[in-house]
Amino acid sequence: MNMKQSFISVFSNWNNFSGRACRSEYWYFLLSVFLIAFILTIFEVLLGIYNTEIGYGPLTLIFQIIVIIPSISLTSRRLQDRGISGWWQLLQLTIIAIPVLIIIFMLPAKEDENKWGRNPLLD
Repeated sequence: MNMKQSFISVFSNWNNFSGRACRSEYWYFLLSVFLIAFILTIFEVLLGIYNTEIGYGPLTLIFQIIVIIPSISLTSRRLQDRGISGWWQLLQLTIIAIPVLIIIFMLPAKEDENKWGRNPLLD
């Protein structure tokens, strides 16, 4: 899966919290979101609408609002690909668990099929 396919897949499955997402879908989507936010920030600085007090401008804020639900959905599906409940993403609220979650996101799928479905790389 490439970056474009990942971005399209995440936004077409924005409301799907059950199922599985492969590593490439997860990491390419994160990379594309980072790049878009970076470009928007540069654009906001050039236009003079970047707010240094809060650390972002209106375009970046709108983009973050648009991306939040698909990101939560994708994270849930990525955890389920490893055989872990999507509710584990709440561990991000505890700062100490973030490195553990990053390691989990980097690991390959645990099984060919689990209770959330078939491995997306096998389809």
